[in-house]
Amino acid sequence: MKRIFAIILAAVFLFSGCNSGNRSLGISEEIITDTEILKIKLIEATSEKIALEIKNESKNEIGYDEFYTIEFEEEGEWHRLEPKKEETFIEVAYVLEKENSCTWGDNISRIYGKLPEGRYRIVKHFSIYEKGGAEAERITLAQQFIIG
Repeated sequence: MKRIFAIILAAVFLFSGCNSGNRSLGISEEIITDTEILKIKLIEATSEKIALEIKNESKNEIGYDEFYTIEFEEEGEWHRLEPKKEETFIEVAYVLEKENSCTWGDNISRIYGKLPEGRYRIVKHFSIYEKGGAEAERITLAQQFIIG
């Protein structure tokens, strides 16, 4: 019971918004940039928008949504960038068919403001589905980009 409460409490802090600046939310975990079955490639990154190619090289469907976070590198460590305003994402799920690719993008300035010069990475979560639709694995991938 204590563990469930701790998980719920952590989720509340993680997803709560209404922040007043672009401060760090702490050091981020180690995140991979690609796998044998799923790859993301940077198409475009500016201080205001980003576009990625998502490539499913597996025999399974892969699901994802609009949610992402932006992190910045400081002294060799990655830190989650605090949004300038409450994070608002469209609640929609996308399915990327097996052995297929697509383009995804967003106006990052609507949440984070215009990014100053620096080294950043976008972090997105993906679900790999087994035949029949059950989630088999959850993967978090990141793609680095530089502003300036």
